[in-house]
Amino acid sequence: MTQPRIWAPRARLVGFAAVGVITAVAAARVYLVDPAHPGHYPVCPFRWATSLDCPGCGSLRAAHQLLHGHPGKAANYNLFFVVVAPILTFGWLVAMARAGGWRRPLPRIPARALPAIPVVVIAFWVLRNLPLPGCTWLAA
Repeated sequence: MTQPRIWAPRARLVGFAAVGVITAVAAARVYLVDPAHPGHYPVCPFRWATSLDCPGCGSLRAAHQLLHGHPGKAANYNLFFVVVAPILTFGWLVAMARAGGWRRPLPRIPARALPAIPVVVIAFWVLRNLPLPGCTWLAA
């Protein structure tokens, strides 16, 4: 059995920086081209095949509204994205700091909380597709 590869700090920093650059370019495109107008972005394959919303449906429109400073409108498209986007951004900043050699204590996700992540995603997925009065507002 082979050991997992351990990346050098410089390689990790380059990788995280590349993710940041790609995300910034994608955010600029979403900022400039409104996803609410059809024809500019591909259709969600899950929605196309099932006519149901996946956990990511509406996230491009939500990102567009967030980038324009409208968090309320963004939450109407995808509440989960509005909650998770700042957490992912903070996680990326922490990863960059660690890869860059920051030695002070930084926050970590407790290992016991990790199994809850897919449970929350699946719960959001199911709830946004239920035709119940309290759940229909979660749909994209």
